[in-house]
Amino acid sequence: MTLSAFRDDLLQQGPLPLVFIAVIAVVVWELLKFLFSKVMPTAHEAPDTEETQAQFEDLPVPPEPHCEVAPHPPQGLHWSNPKEPFPFESETCHGTYLFFHPPTGPNTSEGPEGFDYQDYFRGKSRLWEIRLHFKFTSLPKDGEDMFFGIELEDYVPMSRPTAQAQKVVVAGIKQAIGGLYHSIGDNPANMKSGEMEHPVCVLPLWAFDQFIVTPEGEEPPSLSDPNFGSFGKKRYQRIAEYAKEIDEVKRTLSIGPTYTFAFWGNSRFLDVLNWTVIGVPLVTPIGFNKFAGRPPVHVVLYSLKENKEDPRHLRSKKTYYFRAALWSSAFRPDRRRIEALTGEADKSAEVLDDVSPSGKPKSLKRRFRGFMRRIEAAQDALGTSCLGTNRRGDRDR
Repeated sequence: MTLSAFRDDLLQQGPLPLVFIAVIAVVVWELLKFLFSKVMPTAHEAPDTEETQAQFEDLPVPPEPHCEVAPHPPQGLHWSNPKEPFPFESETCHGTYLFFHPPTGPNTSEGPEGFDYQDYFRGKSRLWEIRLHFKFTSLPKDGEDMFFGIELEDYVPMSRPTAQAQKVVVAGIKQAIGGLYHSIGDNPANMKSGEMEHPVCVLPLWAFDQFIVTPEGEEPPSLSDPNFGSFGKKRYQRIAEYAKEIDEVKRTLSIGPTYTFAFWGNSRFLDVLNWTVIGVPLVTPIGFNKFAGRPPVHVVLYSLKENKEDPRHLRSKKTYYFRAALWSSAFRPDRRRIEALTGEADKSAEVLDDVSPSGKPKSLKRRFRGFMRRIEAAQDALGTSCLGTNRRGDRDR
């Protein structure tokens, strides 16, 4: 029986069969939606509760939603949309960086030299941007390639639907940008010996959207210069030529010049403020912790020793030039982790004060929490001296 004949037969039987079929269709649809919600990752994860956020109210950061950054080695707590670029320094390079997004309130609206974050993002599809000045003190060795992206601290077990959703997201990023190296890392349960690869999602150097090379002795452009977008070379609509220009930069990389890079290409896939993966049909939005486990993730730039027999991005093969923990103010690591990442855990001997970083007197509740944190720090220090181990188990990576 053809579909048209089946339809005509139903019409001849009156409205009751049609109503019955409509009801069945609605029930089946609702059942499918229910089952889909159970097996697929949830669209959004709940941000930290007010009670959880209360333990961070003494942090010297904007009160509006923002991102927080902790460079490695520890150099304090940084944040997005700052009034001035933040400095960073490691054994291999030093420089400054500016990480910014559309403002979320008056304290995140104006940047360095009056840079208007709202005006900059007007009419743009990008959700955030990062600009970095690099001055190298150590160079990659011959044959080493360079990558940038994100790295996780630990292997993240995933359900099959979550793993499938991740594959779709990764495929979308590969199609949009290309050159992506993604690994979920080695499962410790399956590793009997040898070094494990940590989860990583990185891009080649030519995936930066813009670069500028400033010769030694000259002043590089300000990271907040209104004409920043017109400087240097850009990738947009000239990928093949741009890749050759980046290859030339890598070939002539030297100590002395200032190398400036900017990136915003895959920002449309990651809403960092809401800690959510977006922009991929069918599988997004998805809470980022479904893929990352928990905050933070680590923003990295590294060179990699070539090993054709083992193409994994093992840490023993990496030389880091920039590494910083990143998280949203709505999805923070716990207080001790933040203190370890920022170096505040080493300041347990700091005297109690009654004034917050904003200059306002601290409430009794806040002072009590600070007092208890110092008691815990003292207990940890005592445990370390007696046992020779760090009971907290925090690791700066």
